[in-house]
Amino acid sequence: MRFLPIVDRELRVAARRRSTHALRLLAALAAFVIILWLCLFPIKGQPPTELGKSLFAALNTMVLMYCLLIGPFITADCVSSEKRDGMLGLLFLTDLSSFDVVLGKWVATSVAGFYGLLAVLPSLAIPLLLGGVTPGEYGRVALAVVNAILFSLTAGMFVSALSRDQTKAILGSLILVLTLSGLLPGLVVLVIDMILGRSAIGTSSLITLASPIYTGQFAMDVVFKSNPRPFWLSLGIVHALCWFFMAGATLIVTRVWRQDPIESGKSGLWLLRLGHSKRWQRKLARRQEKNPIFALASRQRWPHWVFWGLVGIVAINIYWLTDGVRRNPATLPFHQHFNTAMYFINRVWLAAMACRFFVEGRRNGALELILTTPISVRTILRGRRRALLRFFFWPVLAIALLHCLFLYESWKPVASQPGGAAAFRIYASMAGGSLINFLTDVLALSAVGGWLALSSKKTHFAVLTTFLCVTFMPWLLLHQTGLLQMLQAKFPARYYLVWPAVWVPKNLLLLGWASYNLRKHFRAAASETHGVKRRRAKSAFVRSQSVHAAPPLEGAERPRL
Repeated sequence: MRFLPIVDRELRVAARRRSTHALRLLAALAAFVIILWLCLFPIKGQPPTELGKSLFAALNTMVLMYCLLIGPFITADCVSSEKRDGMLGLLFLTDLSSFDVVLGKWVATSVAGFYGLLAVLPSLAIPLLLGGVTPGEYGRVALAVVNAILFSLTAGMFVSALSRDQTKAILGSLILVLTLSGLLPGLVVLVIDMILGRSAIGTSSLITLASPIYTGQFAMDVVFKSNPRPFWLSLGIVHALCWFFMAGATLIVTRVWRQDPIESGKSGLWLLRLGHSKRWQRKLARRQEKNPIFALASRQRWPHWVFWGLVGIVAINIYWLTDGVRRNPATLPFHQHFNTAMYFINRVWLAAMACRFFVEGRRNGALELILTTPISVRTILRGRRRALLRFFFWPVLAIALLHCLFLYESWKPVASQPGGAAAFRIYASMAGGSLINFLTDVLALSAVGGWLALSSKKTHFAVLTTFLCVTFMPWLLLHQTGLLQMLQAKFPARYYLVWPAVWVPKNLLLLGWASYNLRKHFRAAASETHGVKRRRAKSAFVRSQSVHAAPPLEGAERPRL
């Protein structure tokens, strides 16, 4: 038998996928946009060395975020999908080992992410030409981001070996990556230093060294020249975690492949069954009589618990951003970063739930069966919309109340001061704009996620594509290119309205585009014939151009058209 046969086969297949080349092109395009914007619109009076430093910092942030976020989307479902289909045991009927299976699946799903990083790394060296960045600093940052993408991809593989459901695997791997990268080190420092009042030098330093984000910070010349030891220690610890995740996935796969893909009997406890009681079964039967699509899409209760858990974490963070920061002002940077992490986690969760129904329907063939029934497309879309409303309504209402609480707690310290009324208007505008952004995010993610899950050839990329199109790429464009700061400087009197003025129209445009496609092209997308006529016409045009491109050679027979 050849050495690592699955890896050899999967590498050949992945190198020919169109999505592999598309991800590489998009990553390079994002880096090109950031470089072009910062070079065309620099800060007035900024010397080239400072421009090189700011450009390097922006590209470093973009690359590091790409490396940490790409893994949960492309590797979190590579093993869990095999377990759902019951195909994992067939691989062990051969003479393949668990290491061959795990490494083969990991390589097959990770090659696209590595290609994207490979396209961005040369652009990261462009600031060397401007000055302000040394070759050693570039080399250390390159090592840090390669280590970060290994960490992210192996963490997704580890969670995939533990999970069976795609949505749970994506959310679990994202939480694991973000927790180990930044939330856990900051939380340890917060609890030990600020609350307990003791020094956290030994504990926090060990946890900090296990974070890929801090590895990138230790790679900078400012930190590395004073003490190079933390960088190499952090690089080694994070790399050791990558091997730990791979070894854990290998050991887990050897045991879980024997499990039946159909889940065993339900637990007798109501909490463990997550609400599947007799009362719930009667309610589900009544929904099936009214709208079977609504009953099918809302039959599970665990998404409620996940969403309410996220709402509870947001509520705790809002408390710390208001009362907690006033007591301990040094904790403000941690809670701001925590707020950004929760922003991304919430949007990923919304995208996953928006794609879930159509992805599962296409995977198990239920959508084709539904389309053979007399149920109309309008009824299908209405049932899915009602299910999403049932999942999102009360948690979204709770988040709206949390916005009001944040407004009150932020305004209360300045309420008795002379400018209290003006401050209330500013805080109310900021809270209202944030709430409108969130509501339009929910609508846009629901519509775009439904359309991409229905029309994408690769359903496991639907959640990633939805998150990138609706949330991550616009956020990156506004923050990393300095566009948001430029607009706020242009309208200083209404700086707090710039973000909603840019974000809400974007969401409404995406909402209108996705809703129109769902109504007009639902059956064509569900039957995978959407866009077939255009592809056929393009192929015929290419063939005709290849035939008429050059005259035939002398003595050669003319092609018969």
